[in-house]
Amino acid sequence: MKYISTLLLILSIQFSGIAQVSGAAPTGEAGLFDAAQGGNPMLNLVMMDLRVKSQNKEAEEILGSPYLTDNFIKSKVYFGEEFVGDFYVRYNALNSEIEIKNTDLEEEAPKRLLANQDLRVKYGSRELRFTTYINKKDETKNGYLSIISEGDAYTLYHRLAVKYSEGKAAANSMVMAIPSRYAHFVEYYYKKAGVDRIDQLTQKRGALLKILEKEMRDQVNTFIKEEKIDLSEEADLIRTFEYINSIDTSS
Repeated sequence: MKYISTLLLILSIQFSGIAQVSGAAPTGEAGLFDAAQGGNPMLNLVMMDLRVKSQNKEAEEILGSPYLTDNFIKSKVYFGEEFVGDFYVRYNALNSEIEIKNTDLEEEAPKRLLANQDLRVKYGSRELRFTTYINKKDETKNGYLSIISEGDAYTLYHRLAVKYSEGKAAANSMVMAIPSRYAHFVEYYYKKAGVDRIDQLTQKRGALLKILEKEMRDQVNTFIKEEKIDLSEEADLIRTFEYINSIDTSS
């Protein structure tokens, strides 16, 4: 339980903001533990009730889903290097929010994990980590990324994103209504060793070569051509970064 003090500090900050809109939050170690309901005490300290929006009739007409999977998947949760336990997890990609339960029973209300960079969730084939990144518009964002390739020179990240598009009512009987929908899409990010930032990757050869060290560019360009690499494909993107990390630039 060596992380309890850190967690209490995190929650003391986050509860102070939440209390303004949801009523007084428990204070002190005893109060925080009393607020936890079952499961691992350490994990309960970074769990909060979900902010559930009221449903309306139009909600049934929305196509798609804000979730990576609509069902809860048994997943392993870590805080730093410490294994917390197995829990049932669902990822809301629209809100960058992890929902978590002790069981997969429908009657159990899910909680949400408070954003914390020490938390790691092995969800399906990916490990979700809350982090700060910079998108193509040079905007600093916070959300969950997954490492899909890691080496001495560069780390490649995957991000599932969801966009909500408002529907349009039919203007007349000759025109069909356009339903609201959730659209899933993927973004990729990279981190260069020694640089304390994660940037969005443009999946074009010229843009990729530009981010590399000059002594790497000719080799990587040749690799992409000879291997017929399609940078829009994740598998080829991973192969490319594995090759980049294999290049010896010490000489």
